[in-house]
Amino acid sequence: MSYKKLIVLAAVVGGLGTGAVMAASPQQKIAERQANFKVIGKSFKGMLDEGRKPAPDINVYRSNADALAKAATKIAGHFPKGTGSEAGVKTAALPAIWAKPGDFKAAAAKLVAASAKLNATAKSGNIDATKAALMAVGPTCKGCHDQFKAKD
Repeated sequence: MSYKKLIVLAAVVGGLGTGAVMAASPQQKIAERQANFKVIGKSFKGMLDEGRKPAPDINVYRSNADALAKAATKIAGHFPKGTGSEAGVKTAALPAIWAKPGDFKAAAAKLVAASAKLNATAKSGNIDATKAALMAVGPTCKGCHDQFKAKD
């Protein structure tokens, strides 16, 4: 096979793979977002637990704040139409997410901003400022949960 044919074949196969990723099922999208929210919860809890220690380690804050900030940026894109309860998967996402997309994106943006500030503060190495920035993240989570998530 010629070099040019190999390149064309690789491009076609690569394109098929890309198409498969883009055509994720609603169930896959829901699983992705649930996994992302678990990262957020685990990261937040990790920092809260660290703050209860007599001598908290800033590196624990740094790694968790970074994970939280990265996960927060994904939230707004995790709710395409068709990924609510109509997908046949248990989800706590309320219909208000799709009925009020502007409000939902604004609430998600508040978490992105607060978690970015937390991440920057943790990188600075100041534990007290990091703890304060962490406490500012909590209300942004609650802001979404109150309107857009079913009660546990």
